[in-house]
Amino acid sequence: MRERIFVRDSDTRGNPGLRAAATLSCDFVTEAPAFSVVADVAIVKGETPAGDRTWLSFPDGTARSEAVRVINDLPHLVVESVFGLDEGLWGTLATSRFPGLRLVTDVSCDDHALAKAAVKAVVNRWGDGPDTPAGIRARLRRSGPGPAELAGRLTDEHVRVAAAGVRRLYHDWAALPVGGTLRATWPLHDSWLRLL
Repeated sequence: MRERIFVRDSDTRGNPGLRAAATLSCDFVTEAPAFSVVADVAIVKGETPAGDRTWLSFPDGTARSEAVRVINDLPHLVVESVFGLDEGLWGTLATSRFPGLRLVTDVSCDDHALAKAAVKAVVNRWGDGPDTPAGIRARLRRSGPGPAELAGRLTDEHVRVAAAGVRRLYHDWAALPVGGTLRATWPLHDSWLRLL
């Protein structure tokens, strides 16, 4: 049965004048303890990528829409969770009190560059070497000092789980019908990662 999308008159309790494209509950999608999940993520598939909608809901009952390019940003969800990169794309989206506004005191560009290098090494869109743990670590080492340091901390299991998780989310997204919702958490909970 397809999930119905409703329009209501607010996206959070504090913003009664803003219209929302989907009704979301703040019930988290895993059995994760509340303190370990920063945000519940719901991505509603549009007819085109421009029509995709991403919602983050929080333990305090608030929710907000975020601009996400699904095909590029789903790998960040997995890789940042598995590699413990709390200051990458999803960590910044989930903890930003002022979405769309970046302050000079916000997360440094180095943290975003590290997350981007990690995703690029795992996804390997250009076929730059083997997609083995050693190949992924080699791509990280060639990306600069921060990624090289990360490569030294990663086990083969970290790399395997990240690569399998990216493949799984891409598969789940491709199989989702228009109007369907992909649900996850930030960070991804260990129970989800253990299934890989």
